[in-house]
Amino acid sequence: MNKTIIIVVYGGFFRGMGHVVRMRRLAKELLQKGNDLILYTNEPVCVEMLSHPDWHVCMVQEEKASFQLQQGMKELKPDLLLIDVLDIDLEFLQVMQDSCGSARLVLFEEKREEACQLADAVINGIYGGLDQKRMRVNSTEYFQGTPYLLLDHEIGQLKDTYEVRKECKKVVISLGGSDPCGLLSKAVSALQAVEHVHILAVAGKASHIKEQIEDQHIHFIRHTDQLSARLWEADLAIVAGGMTLYEAICIGVPSIVLSQVDHQAITATGFAQKGACLHLGLGDHVNEKDILLAVQRLSGSYYLRRSIHLNGRTLIDGKGTERVKNILIHLMNHHQKEHKDV
Repeated sequence: MNKTIIIVVYGGFFRGMGHVVRMRRLAKELLQKGNDLILYTNEPVCVEMLSHPDWHVCMVQEEKASFQLQQGMKELKPDLLLIDVLDIDLEFLQVMQDSCGSARLVLFEEKREEACQLADAVINGIYGGLDQKRMRVNSTEYFQGTPYLLLDHEIGQLKDTYEVRKECKKVVISLGGSDPCGLLSKAVSALQAVEHVHILAVAGKASHIKEQIEDQHIHFIRHTDQLSARLWEADLAIVAGGMTLYEAICIGVPSIVLSQVDHQAITATGFAQKGACLHLGLGDHVNEKDILLAVQRLSGSYYLRRSIHLNGRTLIDGKGTERVKNILIHLMNHHQKEHKDV
């Protein structure tokens, strides 16, 4: 019997698009198990990114989201409610818990105790740090660490086949789905005179970038569903400290990090301390000269790039999406058994 899963995920210019990207990945995996999926999101750009012929996407007005979702859960009677919303309002979350009936409630990337205690499970692939931790606190199960990262299902194959080449010929720059600090333009401008490498600059779907520096060795594209594959083709990447950093490290691409926000800086610093990337700090505090010097340093040293590659490969195995899918299926099946036994 098919199960019904509701996913609530918000994104946009200020929130970023990482939440949307990872929930779309997870939805595809859950769909393969014959489940019925309904996704609720908050902006047209998110609806566009989440659209898929095999599930339904609803756009909510955030101030009216509680009412819209209450109605949806009353009609659909879900088995599972997944919420991936940055700093979700606690009153809204309480309403969701009260309204979801017998459905299991799962939160993603949530650290606040008062929010976590409302959930049946919390999955923190990013906030959980680098090491795998699984625990139960009262009635909430926690799955913490990079083993639970929701990365592209093809990333394992890319990881197995990536090689660090002696000569650095291609640089990929991807600084987030929204790039609120405008770091893509800064990075491309910094490298405009570096003509011995080809530069692929990827603007995110929610990015407001308008000006584009075009040159013989610089190519701009706006969004791609094949970013992991583009990273695999690169000898060096310049990324923010979000999901793309995790993908680059998993594949083994030597990376320079310009963090967009404080929590990304914490993540990137942790990886840099293990020699898995070169972190320049918060991007809006980094000047173009520093970016240029970092690229010259890494592109000019095969041994440094190979060291970063080797240090990062052991930190992320790329199997998190499969693990999380299995956790969610177990939650639904286990809940169903308990319910029948009552």
